[in-house]
Amino acid sequence: MKTATSSPHTKKSPGWFQNRLFVESIVRRMGLFIFGFLLMWLVAGCDLYEQDDYVEQYVIESFFTSDEPLAKIKLSTTVPFFETYRFEDVAVSGADVQVHLLDPDGSVETTYSYSESDLTRGHYFADDTTAVVKPLRMYKLEITNLAQENERITATTLVPPAIQLLEVNNTDLVYQGADQFEATFIPGNYPGRQSIFVASALALDPDNFPLTPFWDDQDSEEGEFVRVSSGIVNEGNYDTNPDGSLTLKYPWIGIAYFGPNELSIYTIDDNLYDYQRSVNIQGGGSTLSPGQIENVLWNVDGGIGVFASRSGISFEVFIDFPDLP
Repeated sequence: MKTATSSPHTKKSPGWFQNRLFVESIVRRMGLFIFGFLLMWLVAGCDLYEQDDYVEQYVIESFFTSDEPLAKIKLSTTVPFFETYRFEDVAVSGADVQVHLLDPDGSVETTYSYSESDLTRGHYFADDTTAVVKPLRMYKLEITNLAQENERITATTLVPPAIQLLEVNNTDLVYQGADQFEATFIPGNYPGRQSIFVASALALDPDNFPLTPFWDDQDSEEGEFVRVSSGIVNEGNYDTNPDGSLTLKYPWIGIAYFGPNELSIYTIDDNLYDYQRSVNIQGGGSTLSPGQIENVLWNVDGGIGVFASRSGISFEVFIDFPDLP
């Protein structure tokens, strides 16, 4: 085993874009999460119970992206159901945080140490700023030196394979015009299952361009639709080509702003997939009765939250106004 070191740092939309909880929880880069809502909700779960039964839990949050630097890790605790969750109030400082890159046999190949930010409590950053996330490799998070000596948080993620882009049809498009954005790519093979995808659109100049008609009709706070995202979709929702590649025709409803946009396609790991499908069931996306509904799937030992990974491709496109009749 080797240890890596470096200088330390101090109205709801239809179809694909139906789940706004997912919009906020997954697609924003490296560290947006929905714990402000979710943490108050989860302590009650499906069966509400007396607050005397409340047990504080640790919460982790980190999203690794293939071929990008190691992501930051956020560490906090839950709050009782009737209290407001504010990360800065429950951030956990002073923990020992490490991420291990594992060999196929499960042994540790490299250990990356993390240090807490001098500016923001509970935010931990990799000391090695040159290390990048490797596709189809397993990473293990380990957190110790917590409030109690025997407390330990662990989680693992298998990074999805890299997506190979083959072509796009056009990057300068008229909104709802004859040409709709299409991307053709090879998704790679995630071990044991089909690849599962998320698509998202990020408005690059929302201050100078208006919302597209559908999103302009929604009740929202300023800036709420700067990034919008799909729910989970598998390979069956794409056109499969004879060479095995997939073609995605990006839906107009998935683009919230005119002007320059970054469109992205991500393939996600099991942790994000398990989390999202269980949240969908909890939120009413199921015909199961309450007694049959499973708990949210966290895939974390010693706490709750998400330690997950993804691989993706992105494209910058310009969405122009349609011609007036």
